Amino acid sequence: MKKLITLLAITLMTISCSQKYETHYTIKKRTFRKGQPHNPVTPKMVKGRRETQEFCTGQFFWYSNAKKATDGSLPALINYSCPKNDYLMDTKITETWWTTIIYSRSCIELESYCPIKLKQ
Repeated sequence: MKKLITLLAITLMTISCSQKYETHYTIKKRTFRKGQPHNPVTPKMVKGRRETQEFCTGQFFWYSNAKKATDGSLPALINYSCPKNDYLMDTKITETWWTTIIYSRSCIELESYCPIKLKQ
């Protein structure tokens, strides 16, 4: 029993977790690049339906790079959201990753609203 408690304590000390949020009022899907300033000029729009896209991947030891894979999936998530629109509104990008000695997992979630163009 004492060995089990010690093993559990060691395991808990070797787990790390992190979460990062990024928000954008408006994203122009064709010109958005993660980590770069993005403030497009848009037509007048209001929020429509809410959409959520998510991608997760894992890695054992050092055989792949889960974080790089989720970062690379962000353009696809943006393009799949609101397929008939060029823009996304009130977008929140949430990156979550956790790691242990032998396994890591990385997820990215995109929450946005599809815009409705106002007639002028």
